[in-house]
Amino acid sequence: MESFCRLEHFGPLLGYCDHQVQKVLDRELKNSGYDVSPMQCRTLMYLHSQNGPVTQKQLEQYLRVKPSTVNGIVSRLEEKRLLTRCPSTEDARCRVLQLTALGQGFHHDMRQIAERVSRRMETGFTSEEIAVLTGYLQRIACNLTTPGEDSV
Repeated sequence: MESFCRLEHFGPLLGYCDHQVQKVLDRELKNSGYDVSPMQCRTLMYLHSQNGPVTQKQLEQYLRVKPSTVNGIVSRLEEKRLLTRCPSTEDARCRVLQLTALGQGFHHDMRQIAERVSRRMETGFTSEEIAVLTGYLQRIACNLTTPGEDSV
């Protein structure tokens, strides 16, 4: 880690921090009984945030992946009993995705995990330092976002 402190550019340090956060989140999810990938986690969180039915096509557009990739993600989440898919009542060619009770519980558990990881990241920082760092990171995100480009 010491070598990161002397880097000429902070991009690699941001990448290292992101990698470490993902490792901790992955470990926490496995310890909680959920064996989900980051993409499966994004899928579950997206489904939870939507009001009403979500089709596989909508999920494909949100995740920005191919239909075959979405099909694999959904299949694995079905195997884990976190969601179901059934034909749409309006268009039988469309598949509607719904969280199961276990999938609904995932959201609650994931929020607790995210809070624990955030507290760990913020250890040793004052609330003022956290506010300043957050502002800097938001500025970096804005600097890297091209106008009209989707930030996802």
